[in-house]
Amino acid sequence: MKVLLAVPYKGNSIYELRKILSQNDVDLYVFPEGFLDSNTLTEALKIIKNEQKYIITGFKDLRNNGQHKVLVIDNGKIVDEYTKCILTKGEKEKGKQHGEKITCVNTKFGKIGVLICYEIHFPEVARIMSLEDPIMLINIIGTGMYHDLQLEQWTTLAKARAIENEVYILGCSHYEEEIPLAYVYNSVGRCELMKTNECGGFVVEVDLDKSNAKVINYLEDRVPRLFNVLSE
Repeated sequence: MKVLLAVPYKGNSIYELRKILSQNDVDLYVFPEGFLDSNTLTEALKIIKNEQKYIITGFKDLRNNGQHKVLVIDNGKIVDEYTKCILTKGEKEKGKQHGEKITCVNTKFGKIGVLICYEIHFPEVARIMSLEDPIMLINIIGTGMYHDLQLEQWTTLAKARAIENEVYILGCSHYEEEIPLAYVYNSVGRCELMKTNECGGFVVEVDLDKSNAKVINYLEDRVPRLFNVLSE
């Protein structure tokens, strides 16, 4: 399965969408957190329909105080969505509302767990999604990393999510003044792609059989009755 991780310039999503879709032919296109919003969605859907593409993208719902979502778009039609459940302190101070359920999105390829930006810092989010046996996890990021330490921490967390859930994880951010990135870790935590300070579309091949083969199968060794304290 060929997947394109988009690292677009922020602020001109329609232009970036046209450019990336027209220059590449893959099975799935992934765009970062907040790439589309309520003002650009209608035009974007027309472009996607015209290009006959399959897309997972971040979406900022301006009708709901900028609530961040994931949209799955098949040839211009929204077929599923997920709302960000774990918010940063800054997002909560701005009055943003969190989603009510952590879940995978349904795609024609199978279930995919999409962690929206900050959610990657919480192993519980990835684990709940992984219980649905997704073909992969995806981390769509808003801004890039603000400094090298954050970049190191973020990618280390991504690697851990891949290892503990034995599934590929792919991520991408916008291209801004911060450190933009696109990355891929396979199901044993090996890095298969790491791009920083580059814009454009980065194509990776994901072997779906290997993506969630579950060689060790940590999920089977859980003891849920001992984990109740996590929800207190």
